[in-house]
Amino acid sequence: MIKLKDLLVEEIFPSKQYDIEYDEMDGSLLSVDYTFTTPDNQYKVTFYSGDYNAEDKTFDVSFGLYKDQGYKLDTFQLTGEGKVYSIVQTISKIIEEFVQEFGDDVEKLNIEGTSEERSRIYKALIPKYLDPAILQIVTIK
Repeated sequence: MIKLKDLLVEEIFPSKQYDIEYDEMDGSLLSVDYTFTTPDNQYKVTFYSGDYNAEDKTFDVSFGLYKDQGYKLDTFQLTGEGKVYSIVQTISKIIEEFVQEFGDDVEKLNIEGTSEERSRIYKALIPKYLDPAILQIVTIK
């Protein structure tokens, strides 16, 4: 029997940083990848600055299902895990870790949902979990 209190439990899943890429020309930070695993899936969170000038210190944040090194990040698939709060809370913690570690290279983070529904969820939940000082540099579209 499923109890309501079991559905409301929020947890942060352990994450790990596994890849950092720097620009060969100027040594600026290009991307950092993190992964975390829920009981049902593995996820990847990527901070990517390649679409911006290095001096902008701006990163796009993307996250989704991670299948393996050879596969593209799946930011569209709905998993049906029912753990949206825990997943967003874990992503928020990863954002904080990224800013704490690479803060000198980061002035702005952009998060864009792949659908209107996801954008609404991100706008509602990410501010709930992020440190207010870090939230000031985050734009959620």
